[in-house]
Amino acid sequence: MEMQLAAVLASLALGGALIVLLFGKWWQPLADGDKRVKELDDAVEALLQLRADLLKQLEGAPEPDQPRAWLRRVQDAQDEVASIKARHDAGQLYVVRLLQYFLTTGPVAGLAEKQLKIVRAIQEQGAALLDAALATPQAPPPLLLQPEDLELPPGTGSTRAHLNGALRFLGDCDAALGVWGAGGVGKTTLLKQVRDVCGRVAPFFDHVFLVAASRDCTVADLQSEVVAVLGLREAPTEQAQAAGILSFLRDKNFMLLLDGVWERPDLERVGIPQPFGVVAGRVRKVVVASRSEAVCAYMGCRNKIKMECMDEDNAWSLFEANVGEEAIRGNTQISTLARQVAEECKGLPLFLATIGRAMSNKRTPEWVNALDKLKKSQLMSTTPGSEKSTQALVKFCLDNLESDTVRECLLTCALWPEDHNISRDELVQCWIGLGLLPNHDDVDEALRFGHTVVSVLESSRLLEQGDNHRYNMSPSDTHVRLHDVVRDAALQLAPGKWLVRAGVGLREPPRDEALWRDAQRVSLMHNVIDEAPAKAGGALSDAHPASLMLQCNHALPRKMFQAIQHFTTLTYLDLEDTGILDTFPMEICCLVNLEFLNLSKNRILALPMELSNLSQLKYLHLRDNYYIQITIPPGLISRLGKLQVLELFTASIVSVADDYIAPVIDDLETSGARMPSLGIWLDNTRDVQRLARLAPGVRTRSIQLRKLDGARSLELLSAEHTAELGGVQEGLKELVVYSADIEEIVADAHAPRLEVVKFGFLTRLRVMEWSHGAASNLREVALGACHSLTHMTWVQHLPCLELLNLSGCNGVTRLIGGVADGGSPAGELLTFPRLRLLALLGLPKLEAIRSDGGECSFPELRRLQVRGCSRLRCIPMRPVASGQGKVRVEGDKHWWNGLQWASDDVKSCFVPVLL
Repeated sequence: MEMQLAAVLASLALGGALIVLLFGKWWQPLADGDKRVKELDDAVEALLQLRADLLKQLEGAPEPDQPRAWLRRVQDAQDEVASIKARHDAGQLYVVRLLQYFLTTGPVAGLAEKQLKIVRAIQEQGAALLDAALATPQAPPPLLLQPEDLELPPGTGSTRAHLNGALRFLGDCDAALGVWGAGGVGKTTLLKQVRDVCGRVAPFFDHVFLVAASRDCTVADLQSEVVAVLGLREAPTEQAQAAGILSFLRDKNFMLLLDGVWERPDLERVGIPQPFGVVAGRVRKVVVASRSEAVCAYMGCRNKIKMECMDEDNAWSLFEANVGEEAIRGNTQISTLARQVAEECKGLPLFLATIGRAMSNKRTPEWVNALDKLKKSQLMSTTPGSEKSTQALVKFCLDNLESDTVRECLLTCALWPEDHNISRDELVQCWIGLGLLPNHDDVDEALRFGHTVVSVLESSRLLEQGDNHRYNMSPSDTHVRLHDVVRDAALQLAPGKWLVRAGVGLREPPRDEALWRDAQRVSLMHNVIDEAPAKAGGALSDAHPASLMLQCNHALPRKMFQAIQHFTTLTYLDLEDTGILDTFPMEICCLVNLEFLNLSKNRILALPMELSNLSQLKYLHLRDNYYIQITIPPGLISRLGKLQVLELFTASIVSVADDYIAPVIDDLETSGARMPSLGIWLDNTRDVQRLARLAPGVRTRSIQLRKLDGARSLELLSAEHTAELGGVQEGLKELVVYSADIEEIVADAHAPRLEVVKFGFLTRLRVMEWSHGAASNLREVALGACHSLTHMTWVQHLPCLELLNLSGCNGVTRLIGGVADGGSPAGELLTFPRLRLLALLGLPKLEAIRSDGGECSFPELRRLQVRGCSRLRCIPMRPVASGQGKVRVEGDKHWWNGLQWASDDVKSCFVPVLL
């Protein structure tokens, strides 16, 4: 019996040992799970207490973006922890938990440990936010100049009090300032004034940038604006772009001027560092302009400026300045009428300026008539700045424009997105394509007329100068902008029915059939349309527009073309930059009434013969195609008998074929067709001679030359070859030469219209000489991979030069040489009167801007790009004149820190953007 008992005990001991041996290693993770879940539970309790403390501190104050985002992360973490705990509690039995351990992909212990790291990271962020909320607000550095002592140009007196208030904000503890008031009272003007004079009052800001947050703008829209204004690189995704913006601004003093805000934007998603205020010694401020006081308050603006209509004296001063003192004071009757007309403008600066300018050349009867019209519009019964009031004033301004042509041209500006900076060239091209301008046999004449219309609209104050981010110019003479008040009224006053949903973030065309029905002009440009109607047609099936603008929808779906192929009433179709890949959309060939077709900036390999169905086509634009060549079938061009503009020009170097262009020239020769504007690619001088013989019936405006059969000199710009090439030289506006064996360029031919030249991969080019006659109108010069060149002295003789870009020219040692190179004597000031952008990229031997070390003057320079120029140690720039904007210089930190400066005044001319 004792022996049996001993055996049983031994068996139990052995079994226990086996159990410990076999299952001990499995029990440990389960025990760890209990521990981890307990730690996680404690951490969440601490996190929730931290949340309560932060909410208490923020009680009664608008909730800034960063705390709001942090609170969302706390809630997400709490939900995840509850899920882990529920899973843990459901498996208290050992066997159940053991099965969970083996059969699930995420054991509770591992999940709890991972979530614990997340919770602790959120705790750290929350602690920093609480510290910031508890900290005593810090003031930025003192202002260099008191706002009241600042000298301002004439005409700013009416906004001086508001400007002084905004400038005082730069030196106080507040992080955000709100500017609110009705449309047209001058909010945007105030923000631009703050931007322009900030450097004289608060020079501690590294960047002061104005961004339009117009109606329906998206995070991506705001990011694009910020990137463009700051000169940063574009990123492929919203998250990557936000990271790039955040990285750049994180250690900078900056002020964000946010204009036209309708609802609170998510600035954290944009990449703007948070919170605003003085953070770790860095000054971050934001000024918010909105029509709504509530929007300003919601964005954390405790301090707000209300922009109201002008008082009688200031309103009269602005009105009188736009009419002209002589026109008013020289006639007592007009003086009396003028004061009455000014009163009808209700103190709104926008209309005091526009109506004043409209009346600047009117006689007494016209003043009487104007006053009657304004009174009959019943403005007295409406609130100043209301939609009814502003629409009536815009209509009055439209009626006083000099012709129906000018009126229609203004209305079409509303087809672009709100607050969009519209290129003057793009706008005039649109007017020509829509048939708004008088017919001109000479395309240059039509373009000149169109630019004259732009100037008329600018002088009338209905169009404003826009910004050119490429040149870092605000404002700029290359772009225009339509005030949002004028745009809203223009869309209401447009003849017929328009469907305009431009720049509002659409992913698909509007589905409401009523919107499409009877719409004459449709603009869906600058969206992200990547979905088409579920079935071909859909809401679009009954649509019959005359014009359709889809440009800058970068991934337009193929089904969209199926949907619009029935728009046979279309005369105008813009598909620029819509992501067309390789194959031409054959549906376009059904649009038999098209007169204008823009397919630029796509990847089209060939045009189909079926395109000849478009017998009414006058303007065919395929500019800046990804591929150099677009194969064109023989006979196509001759069948397009009304074609006036054929733009095949591109600066691309991606080649897929060798001889694609011969059918075009053959067609032009055999048919005798006129072509007032031709842009083309050629690979030999013989074809240039053929085009020259077709002049003036065929006017070649843009040419890319490539290979050139081993030619050693560029005959096209040589006076020696004017006899056989003069027909092209006379009309040429743009010239690109790539991948040729040219050794010298002696440009002495008469080329009065030549504005742009680009030379690339001319590795044997050693000599460049440019006579004044050939260079009188050159605006842009770019050279890349021309390794045998040592200097670019000839550019100093270009009076109209706006852009100079040198990249990858390994032999360049100096930009401008001395007298021996054809340059100016040592010690003589060298002035580039109109240069706006200078890019020096990948020039490893470049040591000096001027070989003699002399001084340069750049009165219009706005942007300087320097990368890969490690030997360049000095920028010999004369300090800028008072009122000139600072130059944005883009380069790497090591190069910038190693620069030698003639004086602190010279260094202060630049705002570095270090990449």
